Amino acid sequence: MKTKKYAISDIHGCAITFQELLNKIGYSKEDELILLGDYINKGPNSKKVIDTIIDLQNNGYKVTALKGNHEEMIFDSIELEEWTAGAEETLKSFNISHFNQLSEKYIKWFSKLKTLSVDHEYVFVHAGLNFENDNPLDDLHAHCWIRDWYKSIDYDWLGNRKIIHGHVPQKKHEIEKMLQDFSETSLLDIDNGCHLKGEVGFGNLCCVELSNLKLTFQQNID
Repeated sequence: MKTKKYAISDIHGCAITFQELLNKIGYSKEDELILLGDYINKGPNSKKVIDTIIDLQNNGYKVTALKGNHEEMIFDSIELEEWTAGAEETLKSFNISHFNQLSEKYIKWFSKLKTLSVDHEYVFVHAGLNFENDNPLDDLHAHCWIRDWYKSIDYDWLGNRKIIHGHVPQKKHEIEKMLQDFSETSLLDIDNGCHLKGEVGFGNLCCVELSNLKLTFQQNID
């Protein structure tokens, strides 16, 4: 069986939808899955999303989980002792009243998340790269937070690699158009705003399978 490589971004607490998408693509232990961050907030069950990922990793599935800005917000919230965007649903799912009450298991997992996964073909990142930086791979803040960076891309630096990211929700037809132009632009934003249930063009969790450049959309069922 041929190994497949998948990428999914911006699950945002939609645990049932996430599991259904994994079922739909037939994800197996032979495959590789890169998750591009923002597992929490906005949706109803952030804890279940994290538990699903941890269970996959503990049971021999090849899962690379990257950090998004919402994961970074957890540690800002702990340090500043204030809630962050969408935190109410997340706290409820963990059955706590503040992020400083998170168990060590989750703190440890969140703290180990990296902002990038890079190979000879792809750069996987939550938000994007800061091409104003001497080395775009070094700006960790940009990896989680940057917006409006496409016009500054240094294609000489990027070479033959392509960038897969999320962070800024795109309508379904916009993602499909980006995939059509992928060989030319080397850019693909796979955030279809899963949490934006009922909004025209949004409300799906999107997965790209990279060996055949196929998109799979799962409607939000949470």
